[in-house]
Amino acid sequence: MSKNITFVDENDNIIGSGTKKQAWENGNIHRIARLFVFNSKGELLIHKRSDKLKNLPGRWDQSASGHVDEGEDYLAAAERELEEEMGIKGVELEEVGKFYQDEVDDDGKIKKRFNMLYKARHDGEVNFSKGEVSEIKWVNINDLRRQMKEKPKDFTQGFIDSVEL
Repeated sequence: MSKNITFVDENDNIIGSGTKKQAWENGNIHRIARLFVFNSKGELLIHKRSDKLKNLPGRWDQSASGHVDEGEDYLAAAERELEEEMGIKGVELEEVGKFYQDEVDDDGKIKKRFNMLYKARHDGEVNFSKGEVSEIKWVNINDLRRQMKEKPKDFTQGFIDSVEL
């Protein structure tokens, strides 16, 4: 059974909930928590989405991200996703900012989202979810920006938009 995610209005006020599929098919605006994890060298942790995923397989993405589930706020979703996807917990998350996005998926569907971006510092072990992630690496942010300009299709649009924030 699918978890319900939070649906919001154009001002990011909660108006209900439903499945991801409902949000995508009906154009419901929903919430995403996104995380940038930096090490003490200033490098950003990024991951390649598993080829087994239906949504944007094989593309590079930010450290962790995910939908805000019903009953969660952005911060709780960010903490949950960071632990689920990267095995990182107990780090302080700092809010960077929020932005709205209409993301067109590979299947042509427009996903309407409010995105809250957080950042954290972590120099410890990373135990990524092998079901969702095929590989991880630490990158220089300036090199990453250059790669995004040269090969934007290698990255998720949400990640590109987050880097621009």
